[in-house]
Amino acid sequence: MVFWAVGRLCYGSRAMAQPSARSTPHAIRVTILSRRDCHLCHVVAKMARRLQAETPFSLFTVDVDEDAALAARYGSRIPVVLIEAREACAGKVTEGQLRRAIKRARWRGPVSRILSRLRSSLRRG
Repeated sequence: MVFWAVGRLCYGSRAMAQPSARSTPHAIRVTILSRRDCHLCHVVAKMARRLQAETPFSLFTVDVDEDAALAARYGSRIPVVLIEAREACAGKVTEGQLRRAIKRARWRGPVSRILSRLRSSLRRG
């Protein structure tokens, strides 16, 4: 299996991607399952990088053709967006769908809910 994102760390024959510089230690993990020559995959990855400016998260891209199990499981449903290892979207993904999926994933953590409510109450005064 080959991962690519911002950088590569090589362990034997596997390459593991490092999280991007915009991510934080407690950021959610967004993984895009793609293929090398897939136009939709590149579009989704570009949208995800734009969304990182609004909401910090770790972004990884995985080539399914490098792993037979992933290729068998996802076949032609590429691109697939996994958020915290859960399938969030597949195929033609809009920026709105991706943004909502990331925000939903952030709300799964209780600390995120508390901090968000605290921020909104402070804004109201």
